Amino acid sequence: MKDKVAFEVYGIAHSIYETSDMVCSCQFLINQSTNVSSFTEISISTGKVHGAFIKPISE
Repeated sequence: MKDKVAFEVYGIAHSIYETSDMVCSCQFLINQSTNVSSFTEISISTGKVHGAFIKPISE
């Protein structure tokens, strides 16, 4: 996604990403967006790649 069509986000942006996922941080979106008033990002490390967000876990 980082090398594809430029996307732009607006307003208040929040991101949670899994460190083992190939997309990783959304910082590249913020860097190309001029109308972001606030950006908060949290990384998690479950080792489940994108599955960390699509499979329920007991925690």
